[in-house]
Amino acid sequence: MTESRRVVPAWLGGMLCLFVGCSAGETRQPTQPASGTVRFLGKAVPGATLVFHPNAPWGKDEPRPRATVKPDGSFEVTTYEGADGAPVGSYSVTVEWYVPNKPDDGQVTNRIPARYGKATSTPLKATITPGANQLAAFELQK
Repeated sequence: MTESRRVVPAWLGGMLCLFVGCSAGETRQPTQPASGTVRFLGKAVPGATLVFHPNAPWGKDEPRPRATVKPDGSFEVTTYEGADGAPVGSYSVTVEWYVPNKPDDGQVTNRIPARYGKATSTPLKATITPGANQLAAFELQK
């Protein structure tokens, strides 16, 4: 009888942890579609990465909205999957574009000036509103 008294609470505790652990990752903020273009010195930056840093409090485990620039300079924002967009709010947007120094040497360099790569110094801003969002073009300079 003593053994079963220990097993039941342990089993219930394990089930509670499983339930809480599984359900915690399921919460997603609603997102709104968002797209735009980015150019550096007037040219597309294919493969560049944009990260949308919220200007309001954000859960530490919540993914940051992001995008990868297409060959024509366009991008679609994603937070969870596909081109699902970003939650409503205002963001500071960072851009990094790592390009190989030489073919096949394995070394890459960020070709975008450092101020665009930090949420605290980037001049790029975006506001996501309910509905589809066509963001103003990001024109990066040296």
